[in-house]
Amino acid sequence: MKVLIIEDELLAAEKLMGYLKRHQPDAEVVAQLSSVAQVLEFFGADPKAQHLDLIFSDVELTDGQVFTALEQLDLPCPVLFTTAYDQYWMQVFQYQAVDYLLKPFSYPRFAEAMLNFAQLKHKLQQSVVAAAPAYKKRFLLRKGQSLSILPVADILLIRAANGVLLATDKNNSVHILTEANLGDIESQLDPSEFFRLNRSDILHISSILQVEPYNKESVAVVLSCDKEPAISSKTRTALFRKWLNQ
Repeated sequence: MKVLIIEDELLAAEKLMGYLKRHQPDAEVVAQLSSVAQVLEFFGADPKAQHLDLIFSDVELTDGQVFTALEQLDLPCPVLFTTAYDQYWMQVFQYQAVDYLLKPFSYPRFAEAMLNFAQLKHKLQQSVVAAAPAYKKRFLLRKGQSLSILPVADILLIRAANGVLLATDKNNSVHILTEANLGDIESQLDPSEFFRLNRSDILHISSILQVEPYNKESVAVVLSCDKEPAISSKTRTALFRKWLNQ
């Protein structure tokens, strides 16, 4: 866990770091700041600012209130406020506050605040998982009266040919899919893994061996699962290059 401490009192900062190491020995304090100016400079120039997990912040700093800095920032993580003043408790919740510790605070009270942070982090992670799109995981294949499963993770190429949709797997076996059209399938696949190269072909990223120039507006994609290269449509070439580089 990467932590930033904003505190202008040396003894208070040392006490806080002691509590933190006791509670979470692997925590890393990336910086200790004591002024509004330092906070603005840190978030404006230091790349570590975007990888923080938690900020501990006093309110009254050497050159003013921390709110002067926070209101100018897009904070990357929650803030646990530590202050000797109780009049700010409503104001802090404008700035992703996870708790409000009144100095002097004990270790049990600190541990309680850290529990609140852990619970908030867990809820946020659950929300991200719940919001993630659910992409298709398998296709149901029919052969006569029999049914079988083709995992999407095994597919290298899906091609529309003569009115039939064919899926080539990692073993170079070809399967007939029962879906209506390529567009329906495209919308169900993870776009970070699959790309619609032209009117007939959807490629998996792992199927691509090489990309070569074809003409001024198209490229030829050499595939591990087909002897002939797949040719990008003119309208998809730029998008394909961008997709490869993501």
